[in-house]
Amino acid sequence: MSEQLIIGFGFRQAACLASFESAMQKLSTFHHIDGIAVPEDKVEHAALRGFAKKVNLPVFGVDKNALSQIQTPTQSAKILSMRNTGSVAEAAALAIFKSTARLVATRCISEDRLAVCAIAKGIIL
Repeated sequence: MSEQLIIGFGFRQAACLASFESAMQKLSTFHHIDGIAVPEDKVEHAALRGFAKKVNLPVFGVDKNALSQIQTPTQSAKILSMRNTGSVAEAAALAIFKSTARLVATRCISEDRLAVCAIAKGIIL
């Protein structure tokens, strides 16, 4: 089995297609992403779905309990109180893996500050 790269996103409801594009552009060194991970309650967000279709990537929902089990290098007090993890983007990227994974890019924030992304690498079983 080969390792895969998953981009995790955390975002506000007001995020638009440009928000996701802006955050991901800051990670331009990664050319092959295998999927997008987000909290399961945001899987159907219209702009996220539009972005996923545009970049031709599947979207995976991550259970809130799985998110809260992930220790992230980035710590936001606001996100910690809302989601029980320091960074939704980092936690979502890591939580999708069933085995050990590692962050290869910590959170990058979109220009409009409405979307945050991070990339993790590992093997999805």
